[in-house]
Amino acid sequence: MGRSFGRVSYINSIPLFCADSPFSIVEDVPSRLNAAVAHGGLDISLISRWEYPRVEKDYAPLPEYCIGGGGEIMSVKIFSRVPAESLGGGSIFITSQTGTSSRAFRYLLEKKYGYDIFKLPRMSVSAADAVLFIGNAALSFDASAYPYVYDLGEMWRAETGLEMIYAIAVIRRDIYAETARAVADYFGKSLALFASRRADVVKLAGERFFESEGVRLGADVLDKYYSRLVYKFDADKFDKIFNYVEALRPYGYL
Repeated sequence: MGRSFGRVSYINSIPLFCADSPFSIVEDVPSRLNAAVAHGGLDISLISRWEYPRVEKDYAPLPEYCIGGGGEIMSVKIFSRVPAESLGGGSIFITSQTGTSSRAFRYLLEKKYGYDIFKLPRMSVSAADAVLFIGNAALSFDASAYPYVYDLGEMWRAETGLEMIYAIAVIRRDIYAETARAVADYFGKSLALFASRRADVVKLAGERFFESEGVRLGADVLDKYYSRLVYKFDADKFDKIFNYVEALRPYGYL
């Protein structure tokens, strides 16, 4: 049995895990992977970027590879009955599965409109003025009753001028030296396989999405979705994006 490796259970992680794995894969939503890593329960894992300060003592980030994007991301959204500038007087539902997205939206909306979504009344999905969903749930959500939709990737790029890193891979520091290259090689092989067999992977993603959500997404939607995702930044860009978020730590956003 190989090292335990936490994988995000959404379809956005599929391209990083296409190859035959030498690891013991554990799939779960981001918040539960974050918690498992915080308790030292996984050797390697994808975790929410903004959760990293909680585990940095025992885990080191793998550079370059991530789940990221350069603008519209499609699967991290606030759906609102009122415009964002008015939401400070309303209520919100925030999915419990998020680790990065809620904090990033909090930063952007406080910076732009002056209110803190973490201080808004929390309501059920049906009762809230706005709902924040990520991953498969955001892609399958019926937004017909919500005239205002805000995509985190679009907002982040417009406000900061930068790409976004949603999830990073972390490795236990005591095994990092012997493991990091194997993880990078595995991600590299998976992404190469995704590039060479994209149509097959998109079909698989559609099947997995239907099993998870009971909703079918067309191949055109899925292909568009994967075109929005970035799984590897060059070292300088990765560091720039990573460090922009790091600079927010003293202000309580991380």
